[in-house]
Amino acid sequence: MPAFLSPGVSYVFSSIAPKLVTPPALILILNQLHNNQKLIPFSIPASLTIPPAPQWLLTPSALIASSVAGSLVIVFGKALWQTLWQRYEMWKLNAVPIPVVKSKWPGGLDVLAELLEGLENDYAAQYIEDLTVENGYLYSLSILGEEFVSSVKRDSGRNQLTVVPDQIVTFNPDDIKRILATDFQIWEKGEAWHVPMNSVLGSGVFNSDGEMWKFHRNMTRPFFSRERIADFEIFRRHSDHAVQLVKQRCSKGEAIDLQDIAGRLTMDSATEFLFGRSVDSMSSPLPLPGRPADERKDTENTFVRAFIAALGVCAFRINVGDTWPLWELKGDASRPHMKVVYEYLNPIIDEAINKKKANPGEEEENTLLGHLVAATNDRGIIRDELMNILIAGRDTTAHAITAIFYFLATEKRSIFDRLRQEVLDVVGPENPLPSFEQVREMKYLRAVIHETLRLMPSVPANMRLARQSSVWVAADGTRYYVPKGITASWSTIGLHRRSDLWGPDALIFDPDRWLDERHKKYYLANPFIFLPFHGGPRICLGQQFAINEASFFVIRLLQAFDDIQFSPESFPPDSLPPAEWREKGRMRKPVEKVQPKMHLTMFLKGGLWVRMREAQAVTQV
Repeated sequence: MPAFLSPGVSYVFSSIAPKLVTPPALILILNQLHNNQKLIPFSIPASLTIPPAPQWLLTPSALIASSVAGSLVIVFGKALWQTLWQRYEMWKLNAVPIPVVKSKWPGGLDVLAELLEGLENDYAAQYIEDLTVENGYLYSLSILGEEFVSSVKRDSGRNQLTVVPDQIVTFNPDDIKRILATDFQIWEKGEAWHVPMNSVLGSGVFNSDGEMWKFHRNMTRPFFSRERIADFEIFRRHSDHAVQLVKQRCSKGEAIDLQDIAGRLTMDSATEFLFGRSVDSMSSPLPLPGRPADERKDTENTFVRAFIAALGVCAFRINVGDTWPLWELKGDASRPHMKVVYEYLNPIIDEAINKKKANPGEEEENTLLGHLVAATNDRGIIRDELMNILIAGRDTTAHAITAIFYFLATEKRSIFDRLRQEVLDVVGPENPLPSFEQVREMKYLRAVIHETLRLMPSVPANMRLARQSSVWVAADGTRYYVPKGITASWSTIGLHRRSDLWGPDALIFDPDRWLDERHKKYYLANPFIFLPFHGGPRICLGQQFAINEASFFVIRLLQAFDDIQFSPESFPPDSLPPAEWREKGRMRKPVEKVQPKMHLTMFLKGGLWVRMREAQAVTQV
């Protein structure tokens, strides 16, 4: 489709219009052939003479009716053929279908409505977690898919409605291990991910498969060497700035939004690490306590605001599914935001490319941009890769830092005191540049980070597309059929909270589970129960960078402050959990002090407002 058409118009012309136009067009063509049989350049046997179309069938109302009826025939015919083929494959593989969640409305529209409602108003990934109550840890969904009456007899002796599922959802570590590792070659991101993400991520490492993915991964991997990710100077500069901002606000007795600070810190660090220059988002005014969320947008610089908005568009597309273009009939919703992003990035990239051309013997690889320019002059490839790594370097780490301080502010005081004491014992109260070796020595800090990522992983869910049919064998020996072309989604947050995998205290924040016998009993026995950075060949390249940055900032903030208090009165209106969460909520809802949400990554609705007390023993930072 031409690039100037909106995603919605393109979708209508490519997916909907052909189904609607084909039946009436066929009627009109056959009628014209009947009226002009003598003009046909070859003879037709009398038995094959084209009969005249009834006049009533040529009326506008009849043609419209044929369009609708014909479209239904095409849709149900495709579904019937797909089901027959899948039944044949199931028989051949000696497998059974994965149970389908029953929907009340045609096309699973009620399920879609619940998903979108949950995305906006419920706990992150709560709806798919709730479905496990009736459907177990492995089920399938049919959202805006095809349904039809099957001819297969059931136990009742009557024909039953059969649904062709279009998505598998699993909370099982063995299933996720197949997708990410053991059956890696038959699973890909696929069109369900590529198409909605393309306008933002392009062909970057997170939005490509096959040889293109290998190209981007091999081009980027060398930059994340131990020497580079252990160079903490960038972390020091931006952490010092962040600590000063917290001091300025808290010294007045006011609360500060640590989620906002974490987002600025990671954006500034990531852009300097990637581009060689920071967007300096921490220089923009900080949000004020209790102000509506809409007012806070004015405190963000233009690039950051556009970057976040573009990610929000992508998240909506992914959650809606294949029909997301219908919500963008007027135009590509990401285009105005990406225009701002490109206006910032393009001059930086062009400057680096021109510098390389002017000085071919001098290669500058202190930044990822310099490293990429040394490998290619293609601005599009470089820009796509920078955007992909920026998302990973900013959003995921920002949430990890936010969640760490959420637990420190709301859980037992002894956790905060123990962690701060470890910081003082290993690093000291004033050392402005903790070393890589010191960070590695801090076992309790690592346990706090792991426990945070267990209960609130930065990426709470993910998905892949099956390139070929396969069989998943369950623990009880059941052979489940996984058809080619189906999307498999898994809930990382649900996996991390299963009591049968983590013990009866799975919903409790307890860093000691990473230090005592539970570590060996649960995690070491099956490492695929903990996947904050995923696993297999596509495991996150920057995971150590993220852990180092989060560790560094936690150390610097705990050096400077000896107390942290959750400040619910400082949150924007309607951002704290509703009362029904405490009264009848499932999982962690009854104990949560904030509303965890998700777009592509997790975040806390309204931020994380806390009050902190400066440690008097620290005289300089």
